[in-house]
Amino acid sequence: MAPLLIPAYRAAASVLAWPAAWALRKHPNFKGTILQRLGIHPPAPSPGSNTLWVHASSVGEVRAVSLLVRAIKASRPGLEIWMSCMTATGREVATATEGVDHVFGLPFDTRRAASRHALRLMPKALVVVETEIWPNLFLAHRRLGIPVVLVNARLSRRSERTYAPFRKALSHVLETVEVLAMSEVDARRFRSLGARNVRVLGNLKLDQVFETDHARARALEEELHAHGRPVFVAGSVREGEEGLVLDAVLDIAGRVPGLLAVVAPRHPSRIEHLTGIAESRGIRWTLRSRPRQDADLVVVDTMGELFTLYGIARVAFVGGSLVDCGGQNILEPVAWGVPTVHGPFMDNFSWALEAIGNRTVTVKDARELSQAVTAMLTDLDSSRRLGMEAKAALVGAGGVTKRYLEALEARLGPAREGV
Repeated sequence: MAPLLIPAYRAAASVLAWPAAWALRKHPNFKGTILQRLGIHPPAPSPGSNTLWVHASSVGEVRAVSLLVRAIKASRPGLEIWMSCMTATGREVATATEGVDHVFGLPFDTRRAASRHALRLMPKALVVVETEIWPNLFLAHRRLGIPVVLVNARLSRRSERTYAPFRKALSHVLETVEVLAMSEVDARRFRSLGARNVRVLGNLKLDQVFETDHARARALEEELHAHGRPVFVAGSVREGEEGLVLDAVLDIAGRVPGLLAVVAPRHPSRIEHLTGIAESRGIRWTLRSRPRQDADLVVVDTMGELFTLYGIARVAFVGGSLVDCGGQNILEPVAWGVPTVHGPFMDNFSWALEAIGNRTVTVKDARELSQAVTAMLTDLDSSRRLGMEAKAALVGAGGVTKRYLEALEARLGPAREGV
């Protein structure tokens, strides 16, 4: 099937690129980049320069690879690093990223555009961050003998199912691609698509150390009138979880005197719904923006404070995990040494569970959440021990950037001036 699918893909991409370019010409992500993306004006490195092409689709990927880019540049200051992004915000962040020399839009995945970009840049390697698979781009580099490496590679369960019908074609595309995966789960999924050279190096985000500001946490504790009270923080709560979490809060409050629950919805649009549920349950609530001493529930309506809020918790729950949303970042409360609870749906953060050796507690519903949190709040010695063990494992899981840099050594050439 691969010999048929790949030519069909190439033909479709070549035909569709032009109407797509016309339709997208005024879109913020594409405005001003259309001709270059079509391969008409590909990037032009300085004559005789050695280059590395890093593709990071958007802001999250740019930030994830930023420490690795900095490390590459520090070891090879003469190497020009060209970073492509799909989105305008990604390009803005990439432009401000230390070590990146040039930023441009990812070309459309046509054979012509991919080949012209590869021929013009002739990079030491094409390094693609996280998930994206671009057949024409990968095959263009293969034809030129340029290695393609996926770093921080991840593949969700949903993406694996989407790609599965095209496994034979993808096996051909991926057979010479080096996949450096963030977790064993991701590695297995890439192998299922036919990737042959797969290793697990961890998630680059593990080296983006969470700096815990204890002074700010104590100030926040005073602002919320939380001092001396057992605090339970439920963060990144998603649609469908609000009622479950507040049912658990009611039950915990009946067993743990003085409980203060702090609930942060993942999306601000859910604040009104969340407070409506609290009202119907008879819970005394207030908003983070106007704290009250007599409140038993604080609904977070401010931005950028969740990480510090975890610092005042005795126990934390991380949402997006009781419903099938892939989970959220459990490492934020773990960085504070806070014992952490989550639901069973952690597909997007399996790497984080692996990094800390699964030193968290998994629950499946409101009853189990209530039981787990109550047990932790009433047996502080055991729960603190769990939290500190997870934090120690997180600290020990560092050094990921160094592992990726070492893995790229053979592709980048000698580490010396003027490379």
